[in-house]
Amino acid sequence: MNFIVGQRYCWNLFPADARGKYGVISKERIDGIKFSDPFEGNQPQPYYSHFSETYYLEDNKANILDAIEKELNRSKKSSFRIHHNEDFEIYAFNNESITNPTQAKDNNMKPLSLNTIFYGPPGTGKTYHTILRAAEIIENKKISDYTEAQRIFNANLGDRIEFITFHQNYSYEDFIQGLRPNVEKENKELRFERSDGVFKRIADRALKNLKDFAAPNEAKRKFEDVFNEFIQPLIQGNITEMEIKMKNVSFYITEIGTKSIEFRKNVGESKHTLSIETLHRMYDKGINDIIIGGLQFYYNPILTMLLEKSKVKNNSVKRQNYVIIIDEINRANISRVFGELITLIEPDKRSHGKIPLRCTLPSGEEFIVPSNLFIIGAMNTADKSIALLDIALRRRFVFEAMYPLYEIVGEEIFHKEVLKKLNTEIIKRKGHDFQIGHSYFMGDNKDLPEIMNRKVIPLLLEYFMNDETEVTQILKTADLVVKKDIWPLEIQE
Repeated sequence: MNFIVGQRYCWNLFPADARGKYGVISKERIDGIKFSDPFEGNQPQPYYSHFSETYYLEDNKANILDAIEKELNRSKKSSFRIHHNEDFEIYAFNNESITNPTQAKDNNMKPLSLNTIFYGPPGTGKTYHTILRAAEIIENKKISDYTEAQRIFNANLGDRIEFITFHQNYSYEDFIQGLRPNVEKENKELRFERSDGVFKRIADRALKNLKDFAAPNEAKRKFEDVFNEFIQPLIQGNITEMEIKMKNVSFYITEIGTKSIEFRKNVGESKHTLSIETLHRMYDKGINDIIIGGLQFYYNPILTMLLEKSKVKNNSVKRQNYVIIIDEINRANISRVFGELITLIEPDKRSHGKIPLRCTLPSGEEFIVPSNLFIIGAMNTADKSIALLDIALRRRFVFEAMYPLYEIVGEEIFHKEVLKKLNTEIIKRKGHDFQIGHSYFMGDNKDLPEIMNRKVIPLLLEYFMNDETEVTQILKTADLVVKKDIWPLEIQE
């Protein structure tokens, strides 16, 4: 059994070899082993050792991995690279830090699930806690100050955090990938272009971080930063057009739009366009295997210039967590929105799980859910659309209950005895999922009639189908006096 990196055997199993059944390379000689010699050739060369006791592997782990990693870096341009398994590289060199994404640097913080849904009646702080939880995941530590959590949340929103709200018309195309119409500026033709949804975009960013973390020497800066730096002279007006040199001639970029680059050829006045999204995809791959012929000769020199600017200056890439928050997760058609993600979001099916699975999107692109992307949902149990929560989705999420509280450290809940009595009666008549949340009795307004008449009573009327008699009886259990002959119902001051 042979483990090969580049063109060198780096780890071998020799069951019948008299020198030892294990063979491994190392940066330095392994002490205490009879058969430990350097390879032939120009020095320094790695050592190769034979032994049978497994403790040599553990005692010399860093020595062995240093030698193997050097071979990996040495063979980046080897012809063997076409057989390279990138997922296996990440697993081999960063196994512990990537396959345990919930391992927090704060020892007081419990490991967190990759897929979580906060559920409970309205007003119990579900959205509040999604922001707090997202900040904790981003920082990988426990956060008790909500103001600090909001700062972290806002600083990372649109990059490492995405926040969306599901609704009845939300679709797979909005969430993962679809086609969007686009009218070409050059010839006014209607074209349909691939458009990535919010989940696909953040998943791509998260997976890029894992790959950069595993191979920092190949890490690239974000396309948006590199592209903006590239076009800055044209945008700032320092020049009216940007010359792009080809092998024998040049072409000239004249304008940058939101989706396309306008350019003119060296001869003639006609204008042509290049897609920024297509250029982005080429940049991520590091090669143009998308456009062949025609415009290929105009994409390639721009791509080359961007890749030259792409290198991360200090080759130090930190492994980061990413979060997507889905508010009102039960209001969309889950099966339609999630599609194949129903399976791929499971921890063991993700990029660095035990059995990672890829799918092929309708565009033909391969897709895998990264192991550093957390999904947080919020679900209102009183919502009539709760039945739409797919059974398959239920099995893949950890559910955290959020029900009314009557004591919160550092916070004041007004009229909590009234709230307790109301909820006690509601539980008897309709169940726990239709209680009144404590947030209705918090904030700047302490006026009980205002809280009841503008917030709580309308909610009760909705719960009980405008049954005036039943709602009145519930209010009376909390010692509230209802005004006579008024609709909608109100309590007396």
